[in-house]
Amino acid sequence: MHSRRVSRSDLPAPRAGFTLIELLVVIAIIAILVALLLPAIQYAREAARRSQCTNNMKQLGIAVHAFHDARKKLPSSIRPVATSTVRLGALTQLLPYLEEKQMWNQYNSSVNWSDPLNLPVTSAVVRTFQCPSSPRPDRLDGQPDLVQSGGPSAWNPNLVAVTDSAPTIGIDPRLGLVFPAIKVGIGVLPKNQVGTWSEVQDGLSNTIMLVESAGRPFLYRRGPQLVNSDQRISRVNGGGWARPASDLLYSATSKDGTVIPPASFGDAIAFNATNGDDVGGAAYPHPVYGTEGTSQPFSFHSTGINVLFADGSVKLIDESVDIAVFAALITRDQAELVSESAY
Repeated sequence: MHSRRVSRSDLPAPRAGFTLIELLVVIAIIAILVALLLPAIQYAREAARRSQCTNNMKQLGIAVHAFHDARKKLPSSIRPVATSTVRLGALTQLLPYLEEKQMWNQYNSSVNWSDPLNLPVTSAVVRTFQCPSSPRPDRLDGQPDLVQSGGPSAWNPNLVAVTDSAPTIGIDPRLGLVFPAIKVGIGVLPKNQVGTWSEVQDGLSNTIMLVESAGRPFLYRRGPQLVNSDQRISRVNGGGWARPASDLLYSATSKDGTVIPPASFGDAIAFNATNGDDVGGAAYPHPVYGTEGTSQPFSFHSTGINVLFADGSVKLIDESVDIAVFAALITRDQAELVSESAY
């Protein structure tokens, strides 16, 4: 038997593989694709969160209208000026119209929102009050009456759940002093008043009823940037959904968020410079604000803030809007003519 010599051509061809250069090229292509996809994914997620925020505010609008239909008046925060008094927030009154009837039945309106009798209710998170884009959804607000001696050591923020939406009670008179062209007036949901839709003479579709004031009581500035994670050092007076001090008296802000109201139009921005004036470490009552809240319009959306108009519609307003235009949208009866194209 003769053996056959195996030639090189009879051997199977060697398998082709990636060279190091080809592997690096593939990795680079994958990295580029990931870099392109991540912003798109983040944008889609933010769009979904903003849509949920819009829906939450629409639910609040439906609740306000249901409240008015049932009681023939608008919800208004009951808020005496003195410290250590019984206070009842406008948002608390909306609970039975937000499918939270059981919470409302458990709430004792004869004592304050921070009373131990009410804490099982007021410490509960109500997602309708919150924006999904806002960080720390389980953050809590405190009771400033406990720090009347001044200084940060007595502040305890671990009491009540928060809201990222604030009822508009009007324009800060200080803003009118700085910018006389701006008409100072009250908003749709002023405190300590029995209001009705008929008093919104500028039109329900032309008057803002609630605005975003997100992240409270933590103090945020444009970026968004958390000023300090310790509320004893920096915080907004306001944030708890049960607190009447979480209502919003509008005052434009300096662009760096440190002055409310700004000293001049050149240094001013309508909103999103800060979510409020800093009261951290100050004595209570505050030397400027007294017992009042210090919130300002602010959101974690990249293009502006959501606002709820009195007709129940929700619109996203860009932060480049003129201060006078935004102020005119908040007052209910100053006869300002504001076209939708202005915002």
